[in-house]
Amino acid sequence: MTSDIDLSRDSVARVREAADIVEVVGEQVRLRRRGRTLEGLCPFHEEKTPSFSVDPDKGLYYCFGCHQGGDIFKFLMQTARLSFAEAVEQLARRYGVKLPPRSPDGERRRQESDRLRSLLEEAQAFFAARLGSAEGAAARRELERRGFDRETWPLFGFGWAPDDWRQLTDELGRRHPTGTLIAAGLAVQPDARTTPYDRFRKRITFPIRSVDGRLIAFGGRILGDGEPKYLNSPENPIFQKRSTLFCLDRARRPADQAGELLVVEGYFDCLSLHRVGITNAVATLGTALTPDHARLLRRRLGEGDRVVLCYDADEAGRRAAMTGIRVLLEAGVDVAVLVLPDGTDPDDVVRDGGAEAIRELLKRPASALEFLLGDLPEQPEALRREGLKLAPLVCAASNAATRQNLVEELARRLYLRPREIEEHGRAPARREGPIAPPGAAAARSAAPGERHLARILLECSPDWRARIVERVHSELIIDERVRSLLEAATDLPGDLAQADAVRELLGRCADERITSFVAELCNSDWPELTDDSIRSQLRVLLERQGRELSRRLAPRIRAAEERGDHGELELLLAEKARLRQKSADF
Repeated sequence: MTSDIDLSRDSVARVREAADIVEVVGEQVRLRRRGRTLEGLCPFHEEKTPSFSVDPDKGLYYCFGCHQGGDIFKFLMQTARLSFAEAVEQLARRYGVKLPPRSPDGERRRQESDRLRSLLEEAQAFFAARLGSAEGAAARRELERRGFDRETWPLFGFGWAPDDWRQLTDELGRRHPTGTLIAAGLAVQPDARTTPYDRFRKRITFPIRSVDGRLIAFGGRILGDGEPKYLNSPENPIFQKRSTLFCLDRARRPADQAGELLVVEGYFDCLSLHRVGITNAVATLGTALTPDHARLLRRRLGEGDRVVLCYDADEAGRRAAMTGIRVLLEAGVDVAVLVLPDGTDPDDVVRDGGAEAIRELLKRPASALEFLLGDLPEQPEALRREGLKLAPLVCAASNAATRQNLVEELARRLYLRPREIEEHGRAPARREGPIAPPGAAAARSAAPGERHLARILLECSPDWRARIVERVHSELIIDERVRSLLEAATDLPGDLAQADAVRELLGRCADERITSFVAELCNSDWPELTDDSIRSQLRVLLERQGRELSRRLAPRIRAAEERGDHGELELLLAEKARLRQKSADF
């Protein structure tokens, strides 16, 4: 969903200025002072000796072990699996920065969203109170029967929607217009002649929250007979089922630690897992896993992490798992499947065998292909015929390495060549090499002196920076990151302090690769920068550029000689001499 908050460079800069990177990083990393920087154990990889560094003045971090680096927004994006907009908004709320709306319509939508969330919080208080009242006795017994002690009820947000047509509507209608109750999905009015009534009745209720923990909707499970068994709030500006996963706000940190996220089908399946300490579980909301869900998961998962599907052990659950596998593979998400005993669901397994039963199954989930091949016939001819029906699915994997592995494994199991699988899948394997870390290619191809040029641009005086911009040819800079920094330094205000200049350069570049590159430079130990060292480093760079420009003049000089054009030849030779002198006079 596109943010309605203004994410212009000025707005982002205000948040960056207000936020404290040491405070935010320090919540996850124990930092100790080391000169002008702070160091600690990297949160992105296992290590015993600190290689993770934070420069508090410039607001940047870098790990010299795994080469992860960036600013405070990147840190939240990596550790909390937030989008850039989410990271900016979260920090703005935390540090009291009021971000303007993107437009008048954006402000209207934001105000409407705030009203809906406030109303939902009132409804949550109502449902929780009714659970503890006399009319909630049956709901309390059901929760206890399912193994949820009373102490856990506030933790999970359980509530009770009374078996009454208008109790919630009458209560909240004293303070809110009927139209707002309907917009929030709490009341229903089929037509203008009908009196509004409560959407949730005779149901145990569950709060549905966004990734950042804000209440956006409710789910309700009928108590006793009635249809539908589960009921969700209708979609509205703050709630879309196709892109919402129940309990993701609670599961994201445990998933980071476990390296996998467990996806189940129902509320109680998910909450039962959380109850016994398996807190990296989420649930879809009565829908199959959608491409929006898959993109959300891809953004939240780290490299090497996977999704484990854990659906009901029946035919409907198997179909849902097959759909989920395809959707996740297409999104580039690694996927496995937890195969449960026939006729059971995760809630059954937990209630019958406790946490240990599900943990034992989690030790050996089936790979996507093992699951897909599980029910195929054993006879070679039938196996091959039915197995080839899986070719489009395995060829749909967007990750090149995963696709190749799946194609080769399916070919092996069916006694075919990989090419035959690709032909049947109508998705020939793309010849993609491994993805290099951002900026790696640029770093490998960087010419001598360019890395030093970037460091100088970050730390030199405004006078030096202006001279560099004037004399260095940006079009001859090989490293794209350095070239972008040089171009961004044009017309940089001369009264900026060094740290402010760095932030301004990053704001002008707005590129994750450049942010990481700058973070590495700022957290590295360099010799002291002096006028002499600047001249020495820049002379190397300018001499190289002078030679390159002279080389480019050579064909024109030869052509002028061959034509006998002495005027043109004189001008070109003068230009060549000027280039040599330019680098020598720096």
